[in-house]
This record gives sequence, structure tokens and C-alpha cells, in this order.
Amino acid sequence: MNVAAFVSAPRSGLAKKRGRTKTYSLKMLRQYIPQELPLLVHVSSASMESDFVVYNCTLSSLTTKNSWSVSYRYSEFADFRTKLEELWTCHDPKCSGSCQAVREYVSTCFPKKRLAIMSTNPNTISSRKSKFENVLMHLLRCVLLPGSAMKCFHARQNLPVNLFQFLGVENDVDRRSLLQIFIDNYQDVIKEGNEASLTDSFHSNASTVDSAPDSALCMICLCDVDLEHDHQQCSSQCTDVDNLPIMLPCKHAFHRECVFEWLMFEFHCPVCRVRVCPNAVKNYCRPKDHVQWWLGDFEEDLFHPTAE
Repeated sequence: MNVAAFVSAPRSGLAKKRGRTKTYSLKMLRQYIPQELPLLVHVSSASMESDFVVYNCTLSSLTTKNSWSVSYRYSEFADFRTKLEELWTCHDPKCSGSCQAVREYVSTCFPKKRLAIMSTNPNTISSRKSKFENVLMHLLRCVLLPGSAMKCFHARQNLPVNLFQFLGVENDVDRRSLLQIFIDNYQDVIKEGNEASLTDSFHSNASTVDSAPDSALCMICLCDVDLEHDHQQCSSQCTDVDNLPIMLPCKHAFHRECVFEWLMFEFHCPVCRVRVCPNAVKNYCRPKDHVQWWLGDFEEDLFHPTAE
């Protein structure tokens, strides 16, 4: 794979136009309603098991409408946190993402350990339910919305897969990020003949958009892309889903696996740098000393791309 393709290219002063931004305090994030997240988790209840408490988490997918539950005791949540801090996020002072900010957020919001006799107190249980949910929702925000967390290669390779395993997300369709879902759905829009109007909608503010011809070369891995592949046959016949051709609104084509990794932390085409999604707010938070950002509050519904 062409590693250089995952390094953001410098942009000129004219193209570097600052969009809408918003800064969140930790208190604001606890009250934040993540409308764009395709996967939601709710610590719905708690039950007593001999001398400890089990916390029941209900998950729901907005794309497949699937729902399921997983249950963990405090010690299992604590073990999950330890692995996240020690194994699934990097400790490089020059981290290209925001691993330290993620750890700071989890450390600040994670419920403190209490004496066994106190852990079964109703107030303690209620507080822990809220804090566990807040931590899990923020981690889903890190892996499902384009932002700084997934810019780190180490975090990108370790955090999503282990988070999904902990939350019992077994279906690959439910593991897709918001932009991955959007681009998957966009392929269906192309099939319906709406490509031109969608492209005009996304790039109405762009001063120049190259009229890029359909490319038979994925500029991320530098291997051929089969542009003649029929997406309508994918679900029943394809055995190599990662190599399916994906066409971005700017008309540049890539392998699904290649561009899907890119879309975990970027929202521009890796070739022409044109935005691949509607305008959004760039959200920031600073748990302690480090900053994290992600996109949210999109101007259009990314779950249902339409041509108007």
C-alpha cells in the first residue's frame, strides 16, 4: 500500500478556507446528542450478581436496524480501559492523531473504583451507568466520525477492532464509519443516474474542480481498479469485497479497502483534495492538555444521499 497517500497534502491559502467550528467542554460532551453516529450504545440497566453489579449495554445500528446487548461488570470495564490506554493507543510524543487526548478523556470520565460495599449503592450504580455510556459513546465518536483520533496508524489498526469486539459488533456492515456508509450509499445513487447533480451539490463552493476522467488505477495502492464491476451483484457473488471499486463524487476511483481506511480520518479526496461530503461543523475538545477534533452537524443527511 502506498503509505505516502495517507499523508495530507499541503493546501494553498485560497483553498484553505476555515469552516464552522465548535469547542466542547467535558460537561457539554456529556450532554452531547450524537445524531450522526450510525451506531449507538446505551447502558440501559444494571443487575446484581451475588456480590457485584453487572452493567447491561444495549446497542443499535441505524443502518441495519439491528440491536443487541452485552453485559460487563466494573472490573471488565476497567480491564478494557487499561488495554485502551496501554495497547490500543500509541505513546509516541509525535503521534499524528490524538491518542493522548483520547486517554485523557477516558481517564477523566471513567468512574472511580470504590469499596465493594459501596459499589452496590444505587447512587454509585446510577453514576457508573452514565459514565460508562459517556466513555463508550466518545470512543464510538472517535472511530465512526472523521477526525483526529484515527489519524494515528496504531490507533486506527487497534482501537476500532477491539472496541467493536467489546461491544459485540459482529456484522461488518454495522462497523462502517459514517463516511464509509455515505460513500457506499453514493454508489447506489450513481447507479440510479444521479451522479451529476450530487457532484454539483457537494462542490458548489469549490472554485475549481478538475473534470477527472474515470481512472483505472487506485492512487492509494497503485493497483488497477475494476471499474466495470457491478455493485448490484456484490451481496450474493463477491468474495473479495475489499477490492470493489468505489467512486467518489469527484469521480476518482479507488479500491474499497483503500479509500475506506482513508475516510476514517479524512473527508477530502486523496487525489484532488475536493471534499467528499456535505459541509459540517469541526468540533474540538481539550480534555486536559491535548486537543481532539471530529466532524459533526452535517448540512445534509449522510445516511440517505439524494440528488436535488
